[in-house]
Amino acid sequence: MAGGPHTKLANINNAQDSTLSNILLDNFVAFYDSGFLDKGQFYNIQIPQSGIYGGDRHKLRLAEDPNYTDGQVWEAYRQNWVWEGSGNVSATTRQPINISGVFVDNTFYATGNVTKPFYIDYPNGRVVFDTALSSTSAVQLEYSHKWVQVIPAQGVPWFRQIQLGSFRNEDGFQVSGSGGWAQLGQTRVQLPALAIEVLPARNLQGYQLGGGQWQNNEVVFYVMSENHWECTNLMDTILYQNDRTIHLFNPTAVAISGVFPFNYRNELNENAIPSGRYPNMIDNFFYRRCWINDSKGGEVTQLSPELYVGTTRCSTQVKAI
Repeated sequence: MAGGPHTKLANINNAQDSTLSNILLDNFVAFYDSGFLDKGQFYNIQIPQSGIYGGDRHKLRLAEDPNYTDGQVWEAYRQNWVWEGSGNVSATTRQPINISGVFVDNTFYATGNVTKPFYIDYPNGRVVFDTALSSTSAVQLEYSHKWVQVIPAQGVPWFRQIQLGSFRNEDGFQVSGSGGWAQLGQTRVQLPALAIEVLPARNLQGYQLGGGQWQNNEVVFYVMSENHWECTNLMDTILYQNDRTIHLFNPTAVAISGVFPFNYRNELNENAIPSGRYPNMIDNFFYRRCWINDSKGGEVTQLSPELYVGTTRCSTQVKAI
């Protein structure tokens, strides 16, 4: 072959496959999202249920979304709904609610019905109907939402808007386009939130005399909360993961297999349970081990009366080559 290996890119098969930095980001987001859920950090919303400040948490409100006809999209007071299903939380006997359907004007419509077909947008906490409902409809749902929103740090806060007081739905939540609820769900960050950033590889070092390389990365965790104690708790939880190993899944293999939890419109894929759950992706699409070390925490900064931000970071080491 003309030129030989000295003219070729080394150590990659496809330039569009995920590299280790991107693999680490997908895995750390999934690791903490699944980890908080497994420790019982979720809320079950049943019919009827009110918040401590009033408001009806089981009621959905009409959402204004330019991608849909008015009356198609109805959202809850909290997004980030639990999709992993009941029976998958090991730290408590309390289990998340499996969404079986929705009430419209006191009539129950099961998931998959043909009379009022709809789909569930789990990440944004919405029910999207195929045909628009009347704006005066009463839409109610039993569901579970997660406590912490774990997201990639890209776009926070430049693209997304941090929403304060999202646990308080008594003031204006049922009013279309009111206050912080006027922001689209996909551009809204509800607190507490954990935003994760993986910095590009810091360096490579030899693995053994016969070849191979360790890749060293830095992972930065941005913790945002409305309470100082909550911010501190989350930072401590991250630091407690120091000096341990986690397993990584291969996001490219997951995408090719079709078991990634959501499709293009955030609807749950039919193979998501159980194949798309984090522990199953580790078992079925194992990539490599990751060593976590040198974890460090910073100060908690109060940016406003109801916004606290703290930063922690850790180093990772993976045999990348």
